[in-house]
Amino acid sequence: MDVTLMDEIGIAGGASGVAAGLLHPYTPRGKTIWRGVEGVREAKRLIEAATRAEDALDAMATERCDDADGGWRDGVGRNTGERRMEAVARAPGIVRPARSAKQGSDFAKHVALEDNEDGARSLTTAETLETCPGLEYTEDVLEAEAKGEPCAGSLFIPEGVIVDTPRYLSALWDACTILASRGVAGTRASIRIASVDRVGDLFDEFDEVVLCCGAAVAALVDYEQIPIQLQGGHVLELKPEGLDIGILGTTYVAPLGGARAMVGPTKEYDATAADARRAGVVDRANARVAAAESQLRELGRKAFPPTANWGVLQVKYGVRGNPPRTPSGALPLVGRVRVDDKSVWFAAGLGARGLVYHGLVGDWLARAILEDDLGAIPEEVRRG
Repeated sequence: MDVTLMDEIGIAGGASGVAAGLLHPYTPRGKTIWRGVEGVREAKRLIEAATRAEDALDAMATERCDDADGGWRDGVGRNTGERRMEAVARAPGIVRPARSAKQGSDFAKHVALEDNEDGARSLTTAETLETCPGLEYTEDVLEAEAKGEPCAGSLFIPEGVIVDTPRYLSALWDACTILASRGVAGTRASIRIASVDRVGDLFDEFDEVVLCCGAAVAALVDYEQIPIQLQGGHVLELKPEGLDIGILGTTYVAPLGGARAMVGPTKEYDATAADARRAGVVDRANARVAAAESQLRELGRKAFPPTANWGVLQVKYGVRGNPPRTPSGALPLVGRVRVDDKSVWFAAGLGARGLVYHGLVGDWLARAILEDDLGAIPEEVRRG
């Protein structure tokens, strides 16, 4: 088997490279998302594989994919080689503060109903403040708690993982190349930095073609076939002070160790497939970027007031493809479509849940391709 990964920039060249990396299986109300526990379990397995690959290559002083010049651009935040020896992921826990009494009530209700294998539980406001001093609550949350109403101060996920997504994806690809090198003769995994303008032309070289290009799939396939909505967003990379745990919310605060923290995102619904090509670090002198930075500073202050004193390292931008809502929630789209009169496999619409679903989607898609059977993909996400 010979697998070629094609991208015009490289590993983590799109929205995945600027993602916060907060891995958990819960909705904003504290419910478990569809296949969420299974997805987190599979994601953790891949994180472990990526970590082992990075450790092995570091021990041998081997050049990793993010040390090479194969498409990595200086100043765009994609070369992660300078952060070698730092953890690909950490599990300090994640907390989702109640931003209203209604949300606190939902946390108290749903956590009691769920069988949480990750130990997720509700905390009081005082307990929450012990985990992240400096957090502020709205009056309705404090009043509901003082009256003894069922209102949690937060949803706490003690096993919540914070992933350094660019480094993780680079290390995961290294794990793939190591695995291929140990396979039977003819087994190979390689990356090619190239743009794709016409999908059908790829069949001159390959037996099967799989589109897994996030928001950029909108430039290759009609909306009617893969109905994703594009959403752009800027995020701040700050220098954190005194926060270890991840904070979930409409605005998240994700510390990636002691040197960097991600705060965001803005929500920009005018994004196009062309915008996806400028993902990565953006120029803070640009008027639109400056406006986004100002907005993010205010959002960060409201989410966790101490961020107001954290220094800005850089601003990043990305575009993600959101799937349509279903009775089971926002689920990825996986299957097969006709493009340029060819049958093409695809995975799209992972939206904000790429970390949760990427392992499961990869497994379903690989099985479907090898068996030439769409039935290997769960019907809830199957297309084609």
